[in-house]
Amino acid sequence: MTQADLSPRLWNLKILLLCHVLAALLFSSLFLPFTQHLWEALDIAFFKWINGSLHDRPRWQLFWALANHKLADWVEDLCVLCFFVAYVRQATKGLRLQRVSQLIFWVIYIGAIIYYVNRLILTKHWNIPRLSPTLVVDGCVRLSQEIPWLSIKDGSSKSFPGDHGTTALLFAASFTYLAGWRPKWHLSFLASLYAAFLCLPRLFTGAHWLSDVLVGSGSITLVFVAWAYCTPLFEKATHCIHAFFKGIIWLKNRTLAKFSSS
Repeated sequence: MTQADLSPRLWNLKILLLCHVLAALLFSSLFLPFTQHLWEALDIAFFKWINGSLHDRPRWQLFWALANHKLADWVEDLCVLCFFVAYVRQATKGLRLQRVSQLIFWVIYIGAIIYYVNRLILTKHWNIPRLSPTLVVDGCVRLSQEIPWLSIKDGSSKSFPGDHGTTALLFAASFTYLAGWRPKWHLSFLASLYAAFLCLPRLFTGAHWLSDVLVGSGSITLVFVAWAYCTPLFEKATHCIHAFFKGIIWLKNRTLAKFSSS
């Protein structure tokens, strides 16, 4: 039994406040003069390192081009679903419906964060202009030019924050909390490794800076994971979804009983 299977918890204001402070410090570090230069140096060095590995390596280029293709998103989402299915199957039959409800909550929650926070608030309304690495660094490998027959995103005028990075970090944080580290700690470890891999395609191709993921997606993850688990939000939402499914099962059983009796 994991923390997610326990009874509802009260507000954890200390952790909630701490996560907001850490997120604010992390976010502001990208714009403060001293730390901004540190991030710029790290971003450029990291991008030149990973993107430079693509030079004159056609197979390596093809791998990351395919990983960056839109169809790869479906495969990656399927792999994420497999982790959650494994989490559900580990539970006893009496807890599986509850874990399915937790899964549905996180699908809706992550989708809402990506749409309202990443795309509407930060990209559209706040409008933080930031050129991606391929539009800044000279001499980089652009996979859209190396492999023109594939539709590849390797440039953006608004690279901050990264949608894939936010999704990956939210997945890793939520799964680790739900599954815990013991006794099936290896699943949480593998989920974290897989989340790190999900961030790499956009970094290799130069669609995002490293700080787009660590600062942008990281600060968003800190805030919204805290609101899920340090408030009654997760427990109450999961309870409502669970009650909805139990109602459907009850209605189904009652309908079948009527047909069988008649």
